[in-house]
Amino acid sequence: MPSFLDFRRTVAALVAVAMSAALIAFAFITSDSFKTHFEASARQDLDGASLVVTSGRDHLPAQVLDQVRALDGVAAARGTTWDVLDLDLPPQLMSTASSKAILRSVPVLTDFTTLASGKLPTGAGEAAVNTNLAEAHGLGVGDSLRLKNHEGTTVSVQVVGIVSGNKGEDALYATREQLAAMGTDTNYQNLYVTAKPGADVRALRGQVGDVIRATGSTATVSTAEDTIAQNAVKDTAGGSTTSTLVNLLAPVCAVVAIIVITTTFTTLVARQTRVIGLLRCVGASRRQTFRAVLRTAALTGVAGSVAGAALGTGIAAAIIHSGIVEGLQGRDLTITPVALGLSVLLGTLVTLVAVLRPARRATRVSALVALTGQVADSSDPRRRRRRMIRVGFLASLVLVAGIAVTFLGVSGKSIVIAAAGGVLVLIGLLGALPLLVIATAALVERLPGAGKRPILQLAARNLARNSTRSASSAASVLVSVVAGSVLFVGILSFNSAWGAYMNNHAPIDVTVEGVTAETDTAALTSNIQHVDGVESAIAIPNLRVTQESAGSESSEFHVLAVDTKAIAPVVRSTAGLEDLNDDTLVVGGIYDIPDGTKVTLTGPGGSVQVTARVREGWGAVITPATAERLAGGTASDSVMWVRTHGDGSSEAPEKAIRQLVRGQGMMVTGRAAAVNLFTKQLNQVAVVVSAVLGLSLIIALSGLANTTDVAVLERTREIGMLRATGTCRSEIRRLITVEGLLTALLAGVLGCLAGAGLGHAGLLAVLGQDASIAPTIPVLPLVGMLVLAAAVGILASLRPAGRASRIPPVQALAQD
Repeated sequence: MPSFLDFRRTVAALVAVAMSAALIAFAFITSDSFKTHFEASARQDLDGASLVVTSGRDHLPAQVLDQVRALDGVAAARGTTWDVLDLDLPPQLMSTASSKAILRSVPVLTDFTTLASGKLPTGAGEAAVNTNLAEAHGLGVGDSLRLKNHEGTTVSVQVVGIVSGNKGEDALYATREQLAAMGTDTNYQNLYVTAKPGADVRALRGQVGDVIRATGSTATVSTAEDTIAQNAVKDTAGGSTTSTLVNLLAPVCAVVAIIVITTTFTTLVARQTRVIGLLRCVGASRRQTFRAVLRTAALTGVAGSVAGAALGTGIAAAIIHSGIVEGLQGRDLTITPVALGLSVLLGTLVTLVAVLRPARRATRVSALVALTGQVADSSDPRRRRRRMIRVGFLASLVLVAGIAVTFLGVSGKSIVIAAAGGVLVLIGLLGALPLLVIATAALVERLPGAGKRPILQLAARNLARNSTRSASSAASVLVSVVAGSVLFVGILSFNSAWGAYMNNHAPIDVTVEGVTAETDTAALTSNIQHVDGVESAIAIPNLRVTQESAGSESSEFHVLAVDTKAIAPVVRSTAGLEDLNDDTLVVGGIYDIPDGTKVTLTGPGGSVQVTARVREGWGAVITPATAERLAGGTASDSVMWVRTHGDGSSEAPEKAIRQLVRGQGMMVTGRAAAVNLFTKQLNQVAVVVSAVLGLSLIIALSGLANTTDVAVLERTREIGMLRATGTCRSEIRRLITVEGLLTALLAGVLGCLAGAGLGHAGLLAVLGQDASIAPTIPVLPLVGMLVLAAAVGILASLRPAGRASRIPPVQALAQD
């Protein structure tokens, strides 16, 4: 049985498979590179250890380390400690977030844990701090840091180094002797055991386990490889923005590729109907016909997948070496035979799945139909019309069901349900596309002045006459535009919503805590306002009071005396303070005071009963009049609120203010770092989405060009008749181009409308019905995608249009 391979007609499928395999290979290589990165980090942290002992809640006693070192087969062993102490801060700072430090053993320096400045501690009185703790308290090499141990005794250490590591915590590192002198728990949290060369690590693991169990500890003993694998899996699960998005968007390209491959092979089978029929006449069975189509598909799939895997590997290597993917460097690049093999295998499977329907269609071609040159159902257009209406009706039901499921996901705040609804909506649109093509063609013919544009009218009628083929051509563009619209609407709406959310829930750019009653607040305010990048600043009284309410024990906390009108020029938003008056206490949910509770506040000057209103973003707030009644004229501490220029994204003013108040017992915090981190991640998301959308549109372009080319071949007689009746070549070119443009515009408009709706639904399902979260229509990106879709339609039609214009009337009329 001969193959149906025709390079010119299968090139679209080849391109589709290659692009899909390239994205799959990129996803695999990126994931493997992250795994290598995290494994390298975990391996360096072990510093050559063969076994790792991890304690439970109770740390391991000090003598265990000596017992492990005494075992045969142990070359070396070391332990690490962990404890938490309060920083010795002014009373006004004791309730702040950075009032404690995590005390650890001196770290092992690696490529991932480095010295930012100074050195590691080696002697008594020395300590190193990580960048988090240093920035929070303005610490530098040579500064002193005071802490309170568990007995309440104040201890002091000199900072000799700043360590870049253990992000997310405020860490202090010191030798075990220094930690013991500070009164910390010096029992071991972890033990790292290095085996002698040639020792049986598994047997040694059992011996170490016996020692641990003899102490009654529930600590676990793991091999280094097991520990590295566990840590790598845990860290890789968080992944990165880029790798997560690629993994999520790869199926989009796969779906577009399936549509293009299916359309390509359907037209290929339709074009070779007579060849198939002749083969049936000389004895070819249906099974042989089916296998011949699959053989062609397999060859196309393997060739495209190999090319795509090579392309994806090259792109991944270039991007990882460039450092665009956050956290990865050239040394992390990992290309495995398994990743390449899976890319080729999945690309080939996508191709085979896509051609199942065209292959089954080829088996239904009879010898008689092939010899007459007619397809099986061409003689009964009414049957085709009834079938199209039935499919359209079912597709409409699926579309309505998808909309209902999407609304269910929004109301239930479930992104999974909303996404399932979105998939149903897309399936419904794809099923209804032939009817939508006919409706669009009728609408175009009824446009004002359409009668004066015969090319436009003829193009619309051609689309309606071949609505199934036109729908197949539009499907790949539709999927690409829907995916892009959903993501862009979600991203840009979330960006807008995030700004409003941050302003409502974190309205203060920079906060200076620890301003005592003895501080000259007027001078401090003036000094801060003269810092470059600062727009305004205000001092807010900060009172320590006792609160009592029915059903709860009394407790102490700080309340801020806020004048809403006075702070308006300083804060980004006053949302949440609408209910603030002399009889209310505005508190956040963290205070665990139910909304509407009657609370009695007691201060140095007396007691006041107020009603609690739970609002986020402000802590505990009362009015200045209420604060005066509580203070009774007693001077109070303060906090400084600072507003910076622009949108508050610059970190320079915060650093300058921290330097200004250094050594005065104050602590400076700001929101700029969080805002900038989010903006960076959002930009990365936009770049990845744009890249994948562009890749899917390239696949759609190749498919649309192929189907348009085949359509020109099938319409040779029609085009010849147009030429014979006086139609010039330029008009033929315009006719084919307008058909491609209308097809792409239909897909683009439907995709933008559906994508905008589904993007809004997804955003609401993720973030809920917060008043500050108002989905927006990103007009420019949607218009841009519509223009891209139109460009795809025009570019895909250029070569077929030129081919059509070169058909001579005599040759066309000679076609049977």
